[in-house]
Amino acid sequence: MDFNNFLTSGLSFDKNERKIQNRYSMVNISFILSSLAIMYAAVHNYLVKELTLLYIEIGIVSFNIMLFSLLRIKREYFEYITTILCFEYLIFFNFLILFNPPSELRHIWIFTYPVVLLYFKDKNGVYWLSAFIAVMFILKIQSFVATYYTLYQISYLALGLIVISIILQLYRKKIDEDEATIQKQNKELENFSLKLQNEVNQKTKELLEINQNLEKQVEQKVNELLKKDTILVAQSRQAAMGEMISMIAHQWRQPLSNITLQISNLQISSILNEVTTKEILDKLENISNTIIYLSETIDDFQTYFQPNKEKETIDICKIVKRAVTFTLPRALAKDISIDFYCQNNITVQTHTNELVQVLINIINNAIDATMLKNPADPVVNINIDQCDGDESVYIYIKDNAGGVSEDLKEKIFEPYFSTKGKNGTGIGLYMSKMIVENHLGGAIDVSNIGGGARFRLKLPIN
Repeated sequence: MDFNNFLTSGLSFDKNERKIQNRYSMVNISFILSSLAIMYAAVHNYLVKELTLLYIEIGIVSFNIMLFSLLRIKREYFEYITTILCFEYLIFFNFLILFNPPSELRHIWIFTYPVVLLYFKDKNGVYWLSAFIAVMFILKIQSFVATYYTLYQISYLALGLIVISIILQLYRKKIDEDEATIQKQNKELENFSLKLQNEVNQKTKELLEINQNLEKQVEQKVNELLKKDTILVAQSRQAAMGEMISMIAHQWRQPLSNITLQISNLQISSILNEVTTKEILDKLENISNTIIYLSETIDDFQTYFQPNKEKETIDICKIVKRAVTFTLPRALAKDISIDFYCQNNITVQTHTNELVQVLINIINNAIDATMLKNPADPVVNINIDQCDGDESVYIYIKDNAGGVSEDLKEKIFEPYFSTKGKNGTGIGLYMSKMIVENHLGGAIDVSNIGGGARFRLKLPIN
C-alpha cells in the first residue's frame, strides 16, 4: 500500500479515475528511472572528467526532484509537469543523436519516447512525436554542428518510432475499449444492484406488512382461544357443579332415609306408649351423628370448590381416597364396585383440589362407560405406583367396559368430543388434560388393557 501511494503521489482516486491514476504512476516511474540513468551517466562523466556534462546532468536531476515534489502538491499541476517532461525528453533524446555516435547505442533510449507520450500526453502524443521527428531531421540538415547519424539512420529511427507509436496507439485503443466495457458492465451492475436493492426493500416492506397483519391475526386468534378457554372453564365448572350435586344427592339419600325412618319409629312408639327415655336418647344420638356426617359431607364438597393456588404436601393416597369417596355412592347405586389399592404412602407436592377434580372426571367416565356396556362384574380398579428411582408417581384408573376404539383414542381429549351422545358435554377429559399438563406438570394417556380402558396419570412428586 505504501508503494502504491508513492506511485500515485499520495493522492486518492475513485474507480472512475483509473486512467489518470495510471498516468500518475507512469510519471513517477519515469522520474525514478530517468533520474537513475542520468545519475549513472553523471558518475561516468565524473570519472572521465567531462565536467560540463556532469553539471548539466546534476541540474537535470535537481530539476526532476523539484517537479517530483510539485506533483504531490496539487493535481492541477499534473498537465503542466507532463508538458515540461515531454519537452525535456525531446531535447535530451535529440541531444543523444547530435553528440553521440551510433556505435554507443545511446539512441536506443529514444524508443521509450512513444511510451512516455502514451501516458504523459495521451491522445495529443501524436503532435509531440511529430515535433520530435521534425527536430531530428532539422538537426541533420543544419550546418552549424556536425552529427554522427546519416540521413538513412535518422529515417530508420523515425520509422521505428512511428511503428512503435502505432502499436502503442492500437494497444491504447484496445485498453480504452476494454475499460469502456468494464465501466459499462460496472454501471449495469450498479443499476442491477440498485434495482435488486429496491426490490429487496419492497419485499421487506411487504413482509413487514404481512408480519404486522399476521401478528394482528395471531392476536385475534389468541383472544378467541382465550375466550373459548374461558367458556370451557365455565362449562367445566358447571358440569362439575352438576356432578357434585348428583354426588351430594347420592351421599345424602341413605342418611336422610335413616333419619326419616328413625323419626317415624319414634312417632309410632310415642303414640303406642312403647318407647323409653333411653330409646329416645339413643335414636336422637343416631340422628345427631347422621346430621354430623351430612355436615362433614358438605364441608368436603365446599373444600373441593375452593380455589387451590398454592401447592400442598400431602399423601397421594388421601387425594385418591377423597375422589373415591365422592364417586362411590353413584357407583354403588349402579351396582358398580370401586376397587382402590394403595400399596405405599407416597407424599407429593401438588394442587390437591385440581387433582381431585381430574380423578373425579376420570372415575365418573369409567362409571358411565361401565353402565353403557353393562359387563358381568362391573368394577373400576384404582392403583397407585412409583418406579424405583423415578421422581414421578403413577395413578392408574381402569374399567372393564371393553376399552376405547383405536380411532377415538386421540380424539377423546379434544374439546366438545364425547362418546355419550347428547348426555355428554365433551369437556371433562379435555379440562382434565389441561389441568394435568398445565397446572400439575404431569401427563395423561389412555390405553386398552384387559378388556377395558386404562387411564394413566403421571405426576411429579415435587
